[in-house]
Amino acid sequence: MPKRKESLTEKIRPYHIVAKAADGKGIFESEEDSSRFIFQMYAANIGRPAINLYRKDIKKASQALLSGESLPKGFLVKEHEPLVDIFSFALVKDHYHLGLVPSVRDGIPKFMQKLNLAFAKYFNMKYKRHGMLFEGRFAGAPITSPAQLNVILRYINVKKVLDIHEPGWSAAGLKDKKAALDFLSAYPYSSFPDLFKERSSKLVSEEVRSTLRKMLGEDFFSKIEDHIDSSRHFMEEQAKAYKGLFLE
Repeated sequence: MPKRKESLTEKIRPYHIVAKAADGKGIFESEEDSSRFIFQMYAANIGRPAINLYRKDIKKASQALLSGESLPKGFLVKEHEPLVDIFSFALVKDHYHLGLVPSVRDGIPKFMQKLNLAFAKYFNMKYKRHGMLFEGRFAGAPITSPAQLNVILRYINVKKVLDIHEPGWSAAGLKDKKAALDFLSAYPYSSFPDLFKERSSKLVSEEVRSTLRKMLGEDFFSKIEDHIDSSRHFMEEQAKAYKGLFLE
């Protein structure tokens, strides 16, 4: 079962979700693998991938989804309405973070099971490996207030993405803030461009973005440099109040 303090099925509320690769294995080190995961996120939410995907250009399909375009025919089979609303995501080398709101009862467990199993099957076949790809199933924590939502949005979309760009930056400080901002904006495998820039991917709906702006205000999404500055000592400052929310 997922590691959590509260059921993921009882209430329609936002959750922070984390899944880690077993033994710290780098599962998002190639563009091809990251693109495949983006495609699997979209497919798992509404159905299943079509057969014979190895003959199709998944990288191109992923780029279409991130650009807000519909998938070409023949990539997936729609089976149901979305299981979850995705409001944040970030792929971080050996793990990933998601911000999810269940759309149906058991939406998050169903979505996570489909997502992790499908990606593990792909990854194991590609690299001719056996065994579990992910460490357990996943960890989840409920977000119970606007203040916690504020924290998680910055944590997933700013801090975790900058950890890829410059490991250790939150302790030592950024070497080049402009380069950091450029990386945040250009890194395709997070929701930062959807929330803080002009991208409108198929993963984070306009309805979700509109709801977040109403809850937190337009200023939250426009003062990007403020988020970088406030995130430098983020873990140290928020450790006591939000430790359980980070799931790390």
